[in-house]
Amino acid sequence: MNKILLFIFFLLFIGCSQKQYFTPSDDRILGKIDIDDKLDYHISQANSNGALLDNGSVITKDGIYNINLKEDYEFLNSVNDLFIVASYETNNLLILNKDGKEMYSFTFDYMPIAASLRDNILALVLADNSLVLWDINVNEKLFSSNNSTSYAIDSKVASPLFIGDRVIFPAFDNKIVVVSLNNFKIINTITLGSDTFFSNIIYLASSGNNIIFATSNKLMTFVDGNVFSKSFNIKDILYTNNKIYILSLEGEVIELDLLLNELHKIKFQYASLSSIIVNDSIYTLESQGYMIKIDLHNFVDYIYKIDIDEYKNSFYTNDTIYYDNKIIKFPK
Repeated sequence: MNKILLFIFFLLFIGCSQKQYFTPSDDRILGKIDIDDKLDYHISQANSNGALLDNGSVITKDGIYNINLKEDYEFLNSVNDLFIVASYETNNLLILNKDGKEMYSFTFDYMPIAASLRDNILALVLADNSLVLWDINVNEKLFSSNNSTSYAIDSKVASPLFIGDRVIFPAFDNKIVVVSLNNFKIINTITLGSDTFFSNIIYLASSGNNIIFATSNKLMTFVDGNVFSKSFNIKDILYTNNKIYILSLEGEVIELDLLLNELHKIKFQYASLSSIIVNDSIYTLESQGYMIKIDLHNFVDYIYKIDIDEYKNSFYTNDTIYYDNKIIKFPK
């Protein structure tokens, strides 16, 4: 029996030791990019809406706010100068102002995982995959829908999206649910597939009445009443300037239009990419300490060294990447 265990351990050791990393040749590296600034604290939790620092401060696309968030709370979203946070111990949801003062408090049967706010209406996805609309002024439920359980959830979770007189819920079981804000009834449900593991919606965006949404392995758009879908192994995704940009698990940077036609693609062998900034060029970071710049017109790449540690929490805005405690501004 011991020999069998030793043999299994040996196979696992060999498999791990053979992992390969992105290693561009010296002549491909054009220089070193400096870190622009540093935070006094490290990022402890992040999502597409912002990041929580380990001193309880929050970074959003509008800046850094010292709201002194308690340890058992996670940051979910921000709307104007309000912050939505939730406790994984008590299932309590708080809405705080920019000074950290509690404005509203609600407790649910399960922890709120994703949330958005418009005026007095709070849209929630709870940990049991139930969808909820809540009136924060009168503390009353306006809508709820129970959905099938998802057995494993990707760490990237999209937030509900308000569009006109509708709210779009990103469920954990491969679908989005569209609810009317006029009568609080379901208008439409669009399903991406039948997977039960890591099938939650990780990205949700809109362009007019067009909708872009994705799980970790499928991208779908709803354009002029037509549905388009394509399979990818998605590490990160961004919709901007009428284009969709994907970082794949295979080390690819892919540019698509709304109909999911591939416009450009470039692959960096064995690369683990994170964060996408698109302005004068495309910028992304590679875990072994590289910054990659890609020309928007011809997808020619430029590789630079940068002083980052491997696999740290990060959050990015339109022109800044917060990587652990480091601040990197763009363009470069």
